[in-house]
Order: sequence, then C-alpha cells, then structure tokens
Amino acid sequence: MNYDIIFTGGGAAALMLLYKMTKDETLSQKKILVIDKEKKDKNNRSWSFWTNKKTDFDILVYKEWQKVRFIAPKIDKIDTLKSLKYKMIRGIDFYNFVNAKLSEFENIEFLQAEVSDVKSISDTEAEVKLTEEFENKTFHSEYVFDSRFLQEDIPPKSNDYHSLLQHFFGYVVETDEVVFDTEVAQLFDMRLPQRNAVEFVYVLPFSPNKALVEYTLFSGELLENKELYKVRLETYMATKLKVEGFRVLEEEYGVIPMTDFKFEQPKTKNIIYLGTKAGRAKPSTGYAFLRMYRDAECRVEAWKKTGSPNYEEKFNKQFETYDKMILNIMERNPKDIQRIFTDMFQNNSIERVLLFLDEQTDFLTDLKIMASVPSFPFLTSIKNLITGKKGQRLHQSSIKIAS
Repeated sequence: MNYDIIFTGGGAAALMLLYKMTKDETLSQKKILVIDKEKKDKNNRSWSFWTNKKTDFDILVYKEWQKVRFIAPKIDKIDTLKSLKYKMIRGIDFYNFVNAKLSEFENIEFLQAEVSDVKSISDTEAEVKLTEEFENKTFHSEYVFDSRFLQEDIPPKSNDYHSLLQHFFGYVVETDEVVFDTEVAQLFDMRLPQRNAVEFVYVLPFSPNKALVEYTLFSGELLENKELYKVRLETYMATKLKVEGFRVLEEEYGVIPMTDFKFEQPKTKNIIYLGTKAGRAKPSTGYAFLRMYRDAECRVEAWKKTGSPNYEEKFNKQFETYDKMILNIMERNPKDIQRIFTDMFQNNSIERVLLFLDEQTDFLTDLKIMASVPSFPFLTSIKNLITGKKGQRLHQSSIKIAS
C-alpha cells in the first residue's frame, strides 16, 4: 500500500498535473495512485477559456471562436479578437483523452473510492484513509495531492471576507430552426432582471441549430430548487433567442465559490492542495482552467529543478485588490455590475477586457480600464476595504492604482 504519490480526487486539476508528469522521464516512473469516488464517464461539464498561447489540450478544443459578443440593455457589441481565441473543451473529451494517456503507464493505478482523511506522518510520509464503506483502508506515500472540494469547504458568511457563489445551469440544445451564428461566442447577455444577483446567459454555438446555452448567477445563495434554473433558462430561450422547438442533448449544473477567503493550506510540504482548494478559481469570475494548467506547469518545472513540486507562488496584489473591490460591489449592490460591465465593454475592446480578466494586462492598461467605468461603486469598495469592513484590512498603497 505504499506509493510515491497519491492523488485524492481525479478531476481537472489532478489530471492536468498527472499528464504533465508523464511527459518527464523521471516523474513518469513514479508509483502513483489516483483515488476518486466518481467515474468520469459523462459529459456533465465543460471548460471555456481565452488564450493566445498553446496548451497541451488544444487537440481537445471542441469549438473556438474569434468573434465574441456582449449584450446589455444599452449595448450589443461584437468584436473580432486579434491575438486571443475563445475556446471550449468538453469534460468527457478531456477525461477520455487524459485517462487514455495515463493507461499507458503500468505504474499509475486508479481506485474508485471515497477518502475520509489525509494527514502527514512525517516530513517524508503522508497517509490517506478511506471511509468505512471501503473498510478504512490506508495508503502511504511521499506526496499527496488533494483536490477534493466539498460543499462544507465553501467558506461561511463573514464580515472578514467576501463569500459568493457562481451557480449555473445549462443545456446543450438542438433546435428545429436555424437560430445560432456559429462565428460568434456570446459571453454575456445581461438583459436579464438583476434579482439581487448578477445574472446573465452565455451562448456558445456549435452549429446553426446546436449550442450550449447557460444561465449563470453570481450571488450569496443558490436558487430554491433546480426547476427554477430550468424555468429561467427556458424563458430566456423563448423570449430572447425566440426558440420555439428544441431538444435537450445534455445538461450541466455547477457551483463555484467566488471568494477572497484564503483557504488554509497544509502546513506540511508533502500534502499539497490543487484546484479550487488551492485558490485556482479566480475570485471575481470563477474561471479556473488556465490557472490550474499554469499551476501544473510550475509544479513540474519546480520538481525537475529542485526535486520538490512546491514552488514560491507570486501573487499580483494589484489584481487581488480588483477582485476584492468587485466582490464587494457584488455583495453590496449586484445591480451595479450590469452598469460597470456595460461601460467596461463599451469603452474598451473586448480583447482588452478579457486580458484584464485573465490578469494579463499591464499597469497602464489597468488604469485605462478602471477610468472607463463608474467610479462611485469602486470608491465605496475602497472605503470598505481600507476600514476593514470586508476582507483583511488593506494598506492604502495597495489600492492607490484603483483610486
């Protein structure tokens, strides 16, 4: 029951790192165990992201778009991206591709089971224990990568930080009539009522009569039941897309924490968190795919250079501050986000906004973007952050750029 490495959780973050490890001669020979309580054999989710760089998973891109659209009550804007492409990868394609690659290695084992506990025994040994259902079996390894994220891991409400949820429900639909422009990815349609939440729908078209249509909210609470998501999504399809007849090919539903809460990281160096647990979901947007991919790259590079997957992560305080301000506005008055996003997309190219949301812009560009949106909501957020009303008290020098 001894291994070099154990992964508890076999989702995207774990599989990205594993895939990267198989491409290194030394790491690919490690004795590895992957424990996951679920089979990854259904297409119940997808990942969308924008980038101007190649990734190991470009071969899996189901569809990509050069044109993107933003809609709100006073704007309907379509831009052609210059350097970026907006891409979508289906979950089932990702899992099948990576698992097929991993099956080529006899030293990598998979176990469908539920983990009850992970703890460090010493500087060189960690222990993983399964639940009673799996006879409380234990395994030992030098490193454990833990990417499990449970409902109870979502931080509770507090005056010390912001804690919101991104929750979404989507259909992959096939319509009776031609409805969709396959050249344009609609990232935001914010013409919805902002019912004490940031509400929008995005539409990713695959063909003239097939698309992913997803209803998304940023708010403090989930809706009362799943049927309400369906009602709102289908109402949007009928009133905004003018769709009369359609067939649901797939459904996806998910909840992602949007928080500036600092998840406590293990104090030992041989237990390492991945994914949401490691703060890979961007607080103000929930996007995580590229952030997990970059983390996997950094860990493998560190491993090759130092013999350890731990590396010193560089946090950009500037973007941390932006995230805190946006979360503060979402909690305080989410209706302001509709106006802020409208002005941001109206007064800047969509490509510039996307680079900003991915933390790929420079200081001067950030100033231009911040100057293009209403100042009052942000000034209120700055006041709240300085006085410590939400989140850790910020030093004034860290938010000077935003004021």
